[in-house]
Amino acid sequence: MARNRFTLAALATSAVPGLDATVAQAFTGGGAGLFDAALVTDADGGAAVVRVPTSTAAAARLRAEVRALQALTPGARGRLPFSVPEVRGVGEHPLTVVTRYLPGGRLRLAGVRAGSDLAVSLGAAVAAVHALPTAVVSEAGLPVLGPGDTQRTARELVERAGATGRVPGELLARWRDAAGDAALWRFQPVVVHGALDADALLTAERGAPDEHVVGMLGWSGLEVGDPARDLAWALALPGAGAAADVLAAYAAARHGTADRELSRRAMLYGELELARWLLHGVDSGSAAVIDDAVRMLEGLTARVRADAAGSLGHEAPPVLSVAEVEQMLEDQRQTVLERTGPLVLPAAAAQRSRSSSAE
Repeated sequence: MARNRFTLAALATSAVPGLDATVAQAFTGGGAGLFDAALVTDADGGAAVVRVPTSTAAAARLRAEVRALQALTPGARGRLPFSVPEVRGVGEHPLTVVTRYLPGGRLRLAGVRAGSDLAVSLGAAVAAVHALPTAVVSEAGLPVLGPGDTQRTARELVERAGATGRVPGELLARWRDAAGDAALWRFQPVVVHGALDADALLTAERGAPDEHVVGMLGWSGLEVGDPARDLAWALALPGAGAAADVLAAYAAARHGTADRELSRRAMLYGELELARWLLHGVDSGSAAVIDDAVRMLEGLTARVRADAAGSLGHEAPPVLSVAEVEQMLEDQRQTVLERTGPLVLPAAAAQRSRSSSAE
């Protein structure tokens, strides 16, 4: 039975010493039924979200999120162009986590248009996460995965899904080829959010003069790993050219360090979510989930047959001259500058930049 908002407010006051919860409201917040949650307001007008997991799996996810948020030190947060929740308190029996509420609207995939400032902001936000020092993750004891680890995990997932006998043969062959292609898995590991999707992204309210990313939630998957994981959701953007704009803004913000196979791996990760959904149905014994996964797998197979899904195979890139590479990067930089304006450095950073130039 779901806990009501008054019970959750009482649990919040136990988890956060000194919290005087005066108002409590029901709060869904994209939790997908994993948590009982409420939005509580204290006597000073501050707002916080209290969550209590509804299952053992949800509890593990919530504990992982607490570890991740605690790993994101003030120094790390200062490098990000958006807000990240802060843990205000944690209680036990039952597990109760209280975080500071972040205002903003959930990202609407249909609202991301090609040529928009929002598309550029999305790419830049992901790039900012990937630019964090890897020590932020490693020193907190969170996972650090290299290309070999990531490729092995993909292979295992494909084989587990194939063993169910529910994955169409053409699709299974496509996944096996991609998971076994060593050239596809050459990347530089970076700090990744690890569970990024539309529900995790908060933007300035629709219609705001400057619609952009203002917050990022759901940090339970924080690790060092494959940057493509954080971009798979962007490939589902329905607007023509929107996904390409997000990826271009990401590449520009990363100063050309994004690998050539990034979008192919992102596509593979997106497709393998169907495999995960199928396995969830099998593991939980839910015929409804299995049937739903099979329908989606059949739909994807039809797209592959029609060559509408895009290739996952590695293609040898053309050999570019130094001048061609420099021009390509300059074109990307100019595209971002036209949409966002020049980067204005804080005074201290500007002074460091001038000092470095003098040296």
